[in-house]
Amino acid sequence: MKLIQDFLLDYDLDPTVVKYLSTIIMILFITILCIIANFITKKVIIRIITKIVNNTKFTWDDMLLERKVFRRLSHIVPAIIIHFFASTFKPYDDLIVMGANVYIILVALMVINSILNATNDIYETYEISKTRPIKGYVQVVKIVVITLGFILVIANLMGKSPFILLSGIGALSAVFMLVFKDSLLGLVAGIQLTSNDMVRVGDWIEMPKYGADGDIIDISLVTVKVQNFDKTITTIPSYALISDSFINWRGMQPS
Repeated sequence: MKLIQDFLLDYDLDPTVVKYLSTIIMILFITILCIIANFITKKVIIRIITKIVNNTKFTWDDMLLERKVFRRLSHIVPAIIIHFFASTFKPYDDLIVMGANVYIILVALMVINSILNATNDIYETYEISKTRPIKGYVQVVKIVVITLGFILVIANLMGKSPFILLSGIGALSAVFMLVFKDSLLGLVAGIQLTSNDMVRVGDWIEMPKYGADGDIIDISLVTVKVQNFDKTITTIPSYALISDSFINWRGMQPS
């Protein structure tokens, strides 16, 4: 910024005009730099990564590509550039750094979410996933990561340490128990269903109370989806399979 101001002052311009003009030039420079960096990242680096991934024999990198992990990761580059040049915009540098940090945290949350989705996709390619699904556990990790991410965002906006906010979570434990009641019940139910091998994806179950009579097509943290014989979908709470009775026809199917 100072170099631009010194350059403009050589033309005998008014100092006030130089101040505003140098700021505008600097903003334009950073904007152009961000556009160029974004173009190089998405049009060059991402294409190179895509070509490498498509030429490998592994399947896990294809899952990462399909879940847009690399593309979402590229959004951090402009924020890093803005963060680097924030000190040139005094006295607003702290506000700019704060905004850049919040953006980086949100992008990081999206990247982690994509990685977790890709992890579940990779796991589902193995035969063990039919008897030991991890989708519910992945969703629990997502909840924890998103909660910690928003704590970091709030702490950054308040200018406080995130540990101070974490220390106050104990006082809000009753509220969290109420908000995440279904998730906690689903987590406990998911552990019991998996450890006792009570249901699997593909099992034919019958649960008249919920009007379910068909094949299980999805087991998540909170719900179990059953496709009935008329192709309708019945959604059953995961914990209902623990608290209520149901018929699993798995033993009859192989026989």
